[in-house]
Amino acid sequence: MKRVYVIDDEPSIVESVSMVLEGNGYVVGSQNDDKDVVDNVVEFGADLVILDVMLPEDTAAGFKMARALQADARTTALPRLMLTAVNEAGIYVGKFTKKDLDETWLPVQDFVEKPVVPEVFLAKVKALCPS
Repeated sequence: MKRVYVIDDEPSIVESVSMVLEGNGYVVGSQNDDKDVVDNVVEFGADLVILDVMLPEDTAAGFKMARALQADARTTALPRLMLTAVNEAGIYVGKFTKKDLDETWLPVQDFVEKPVVPEVFLAKVKALCPS
């Protein structure tokens, strides 16, 4: 079974994406902050990491976590999917698109908008981490 690690400060988001993932044969681990992300991902044995863009204490936490995962030899090849609600939050102008993907600035492979549409979310997960 493939293993997916979810990092989001909203318990309802973690619960909803976990239900979708577990219902489709994935094993899910999670945390709600940006502490020790690389070590936690490695310890869990993740095949995919799903990151929130913003955490309450840091509106750029998702960027920083993605960069830390990219920079560490243990996780550099690990696919990353970013959850975004930037349009709702009003912090960043516009919304993220594939044009924003960059190995230095934003090293993720794809984005999923919040609120999460289960079919869209699952299709993106399966593209990055087939079960």
